[in-house]
Amino acid sequence: MNKVRVWSEQLMGKGWMATCHHQIDRYRFTTGEWFLNASLLAFSIEQDADMLPDVLPNELRIPLVSERMKQILERLTPFSVQCLRVQLKTRTGLINYYLINILAVRRVEHLHKTEIFRTLRKRQVYFMTERIISTSLGPHHILRDERTERIFLSDTLARCFQQLAVTGIHFDEINRMEEII
Repeated sequence: MNKVRVWSEQLMGKGWMATCHHQIDRYRFTTGEWFLNASLLAFSIEQDADMLPDVLPNELRIPLVSERMKQILERLTPFSVQCLRVQLKTRTGLINYYLINILAVRRVEHLHKTEIFRTLRKRQVYFMTERIISTSLGPHHILRDERTERIFLSDTLARCFQQLAVTGIHFDEINRMEEII
């Protein structure tokens, strides 16, 4: 049975936090809005490029991922994410990273005595079970809850990340709705 997991960045200390050098409207990232004509963004970090994880914490609290992670997301979730190119300045040079704009934004609700996810209306909601969250996230493998801003992954996507040894994140499995509130 598939389960849903919550994406969490690993905390690695202050020196591992990337700094953004642009004014970015973070709110637009929480709504699932597509960015048209997005320009190259500049970030920096005081670490060596070859030491960086696949998912890098940053002050915007928007997923900042490596080229490898971008390729995985674009292959497995092509209509659920937009990757915005970032030029990350490290101690040893420049490297490409990507801000992940999660386009699948829904309001996650809890309704009793049901064991399936399904969309109620456009941009609103999935049924969640009282005990087990099962099946999938509809057509998506990744989505953001519009109220809590938590990122939910299908078990399929989480397993893929684990098999490929993606660094910088961990997943919390959700078995009861109270765990996410």
